Amino acid sequence: MDKKPKGVGLLILILIFLIAAYFLLRTVLSSTGEILVDSFPKECEVYLSGELKGTTPLTIKNLRFGDYELKISKDGYKEDTRQVVLDRNNQKRVIMVALEHATFTLQVDSSPSEAEVYIDGVKKGTTPLEINDLIIGKHFVEVRKENYAKWSKEINEEDEMDSGGNKTIVFEANLSPSVASITINSIPDGAKVIINGEEKGVTPFVMDNVEPGSYQILVIKDGYVPYKEGFSIVKGDYIKRDLALTKANTFLMIKSDPTGAKVYINGEYKGATPYSEANLTPGEYSLRVVKDGYLEYSTEIEVIKGKTTVYSYPLLKLP
Repeated sequence: MDKKPKGVGLLILILIFLIAAYFLLRTVLSSTGEILVDSFPKECEVYLSGELKGTTPLTIKNLRFGDYELKISKDGYKEDTRQVVLDRNNQKRVIMVALEHATFTLQVDSSPSEAEVYIDGVKKGTTPLEINDLIIGKHFVEVRKENYAKWSKEINEEDEMDSGGNKTIVFEANLSPSVASITINSIPDGAKVIINGEEKGVTPFVMDNVEPGSYQILVIKDGYVPYKEGFSIVKGDYIKRDLALTKANTFLMIKSDPTGAKVYINGEYKGATPYSEANLTPGEYSLRVVKDGYLEYSTEIEVIKGKTTVYSYPLLKLP
């Protein structure tokens, strides 16, 4: 008779324990919440109170009520940090984040200044220039100025951002003048090089720092057929001529002081001094040398086969 009440008492104790455990568990569960985090772009790192929890999209469960610091970050983007509160009225929080691209500031100066700055082929302005909103990534910078060689630089990702997500990059573009040059070689060498009527030297001949423009060149050597050519030069051009001069049966050279006088042979205009002509038929010719502001010079000349004939005339200035 005594055993039966003991069994009933034990059953009552177990029932009381289960009821207490139920209410305790209910109390605990009712004091926790969860945070669901999603982002654009995806796969951003999620830190909760400084601890890495995973990457988006992410659900963090069984969090006790309280205040949490939530940080979402991704390389190449600005961090998003915010406070999240979990309580009985906010047991489930949904956080949607759109991260902004990280940007940096680019400062470009040049010597000389007022050069055009291009970023990835798009003109941004003239130096000195500051650009504040460049997105992190690779960029190609060009600095251009007329009559100067183009300056270029590639910005790499590792050059751009510091740990705080901010940086200023400074470039100084030292521009080199973009000039043309003329090189003339001849066989035989030692030929005179005359450019735009002015004697510049003998072959082998090199002339640097040539300004853009139109040029007439004359390469002459006693006893050889002269070489003549006209061309235009633009900045950065490299003009080179390798000439094999041809032996002439006759060779006539007319010079004057000053140069640039008009030469007429047998009444026909031939060109301006210094003037040369090869393979002219041997014989006698009438010559007139005319220049504005100077006394005209007229005479008879003779061209002899197998011989170089040179005439030089000092012109008298008119009063």
